[in-house]
Order: sequence, then structure tokens, then C-alpha cells
Amino acid sequence: MKILIDNSNLVAGGGIQVAISFLKDLITLAHDDQYIVVQSHYIANAINKEDFPTNFSFYNLDKETDKSKSKKIKFLKNFENKVSPDIIFTVFGPSYHKSNFPKVVGFAIPYIIYPESPFLKNISLKEKIYYKSLDVLKTYCFKKYSDALIFETDNAREVFVKKKNYKKATYTVSNTLNEVFYNKQNWKKIDIPQLDLTNANILCLTANYAHKNLAIIPKVIDALQKIDQDFKFKFYITLEQQDINFPEEYNSYIVFIGKIELSNIPSLYQQMNIIFIPTLLEVFSATYLEAMYMGKPIVASDMPFSRDICKDNALYCAPLKGEEYAKAIYNLKKDKTLEKILVKKGLENVKNFGTSMDRTLSYLDIFKKTLYASNKK
Repeated sequence: MKILIDNSNLVAGGGIQVAISFLKDLITLAHDDQYIVVQSHYIANAINKEDFPTNFSFYNLDKETDKSKSKKIKFLKNFENKVSPDIIFTVFGPSYHKSNFPKVVGFAIPYIIYPESPFLKNISLKEKIYYKSLDVLKTYCFKKYSDALIFETDNAREVFVKKKNYKKATYTVSNTLNEVFYNKQNWKKIDIPQLDLTNANILCLTANYAHKNLAIIPKVIDALQKIDQDFKFKFYITLEQQDINFPEEYNSYIVFIGKIELSNIPSLYQQMNIIFIPTLLEVFSATYLEAMYMGKPIVASDMPFSRDICKDNALYCAPLKGEEYAKAIYNLKKDKTLEKILVKKGLENVKNFGTSMDRTLSYLDIFKKTLYASNKK
């Protein structure tokens, strides 16, 4: 099979990690398929082409093409017709053009499927119009310019199919743990400032986006103090203090540890008691899986995506109610039986998500099904 892998719209974060993991798995499989990879300069900087065998070809978009959607579309259409692939895989879409070859597209845009999110309800009218226009455009492209869609959760797939009346093939292929978690020899210890193992040490492993709901943290701190003034706790946040600028009176309850290298993350989990994930808008977050795998209990916002991933191994709280999060944190620290139950359920649940290789094999199977369906038309 000749597979064109379109990584041209990947900019940062989880999308690039998934794309790189997929390519590395393809090396391990050592199939004789031909892989043609078109990539943005963002992902090109993260890949060493010398690590790949001769059946891989890489084509990097120049920055001018990368920045212009119309130029990118023109390039991709011409390039596709030039190489004539059997199948095209846009790792995360949408794709913005009609192709002459069957195309499988990954979906990971939460505001399209969760318009009821408190994040979208509480933004300005201007922002609401902006997100709605993106919803309309991207939904049109997902429906028009794909032959099959891949979702990261069953809930995301079911909601999109129902709300958007999508009639083509859909599949669920879960995200997975990063391979660093499976290789303890690659773990690097991190020394965390102000760590007191007798406290409730609460980890918030996050990027600084409004939908991550970090503004709830001062309200949680206030509520914890009301529950028990003698309760000892600290939030450890993977940001710099200037990223958030909470009022000064909360500084004694928060340690800003900044951005963490991937190899340090398992060590960070090991030193925490509770993982705090109050996010308001996701399709998938690997943080849930990481917490389960590392044997840590989760306090999470009560959202469809969090329940779909965590099932019954988390404590769920009304997304914007600091007192509910505080009560969950307090109960977890005080009730060791509750903690053990959640950890045990999490360790069982995480087994359902497989490895990156499982994900890659699922992708390849979907390519074959899509190609077969296309040939029958």
C-alpha cells in the first residue's frame, strides 16, 4: 500500500505526539508499504528523517506555504495527484479540500461536539460567534472531505454522528499512554520544591488555556479552608506563576513548578497524592490515563469526555463549583479506603486503552477497510 500521511496541519501538543508515535510504530512493524509524509515545519523540527528506512519519504512545507491555507490546499491537491497514493491519512483534521483518493481523517475538536460546555457558555458574544463560525466551517469540511473519521472516544463519535448527521464510516481508536511510562529506565527523578509528604499534594498537570478551568483553584482553596482550617495541602501546577497571576493570598497554597520534561513526568506523579483535572472542554486527555497508570486517584470535572474515559475510577464534581472539588479532595485525603478503591479501578480501566502499537494497528486496519470500500464503489 502507498500511504500518504498528511501532518501538514499539526502545530503543537498532543497531535504532534500522536503523529510521531505513529511513525515510530511503522518503523517497528517493518512493513514493505510506502509511506509518504507531508508535514508542517512544526513537526519537521521534532523528527529526524535519518531514523527512518528507505520506504519513508518526507516533504516539509516551507513556512510561506505553511502559513497560508489557500497555498497549503493547492500544494496538497497537486502533491496528491502527483504521488497517487492508495490512501490518505490526515492524522487530525479537518482536511480542507476534496481529494481524488480515499481519505481517512482524525477528529479532535471538542467545541464542535460539546457546545454545552460551561467554557463556551461563559465566553463573550464575540467569542461565541467565532467558535460557532469555526464549528460550521470545520464540520462542513469533516463531512465533505473525508471518507472515514477516527475519533478518540466512543462518546465523541456518537455525539458527532448524531448532532452532525454524519453518514460515512466512523471508528473509535483511543489515545494511549506515551511510551516513556512503559520504560522505567528512562524515568528521571525530579526534585519538587516545598514538598511535604504528610500534606495533600495535588497535581494539576496542564497547559495554560482558558478551557482548562484553572481559575477555579482559588475557589477550591477557599472551600478547603472552610471545611477544615487545619487541613494541610498544596497545589502543584506545571506553569510559571506569571502565567496565571492568582491573588497573592493564595501563593502559600500553590507551587508553580513550570514546564516539565516528559522523562520527569512519572516521577512527578509518584510524589503526588491526588490528580486534579477540572478541564471544561476536551475530546481526550492523556492525563487521565497517566494518573490511572501511576496509581493516583483523580478529581475531575463532571463532563461527558471525563466520564467516558475514567468510568467509575474518578470523583466527579460540578465543573464550576469549587466547594465540590474541595469536598472531593478532602474526602480522598481522609478516606484511604476510598483512595484504594479508585486506584484499583483506575489500574484496571487503563488496561482497556492499549498501547501506541495497538492504535497504529487499528489505523492500518481502518485504511484497509476504507480502501476496500472505495474500490467497491
